[in-house]
Amino acid sequence: MRILKDGTAKYKASALKAAEWYQQDPLPMRVMRKQTSVKVFMGAGWEKGTVVEWRANGTTVYLPRKKQTVTVRDNRNIKEDSSK
Repeated sequence: MRILKDGTAKYKASALKAAEWYQQDPLPMRVMRKQTSVKVFMGAGWEKGTVVEWRANGTTVYLPRKKQTVTVRDNRNIKEDSSK
């Protein structure tokens, strides 16, 4: 965020985009097909993974870098991977 000469605040585009992302509802989960490339938000940031299973109350994702499977139950913590 920057304060301009006239006293108004100018926010970074990425901060506005992140705030907009977290305003969405945690449920219901978005429908994702098996083998879809996704990013999952973990404590250390976004991890790349692949959808193993989708259900109405959560999506199971395999994270190859950590060699583990996680179930994401919040819609805000998973998004499709656009970098292919």
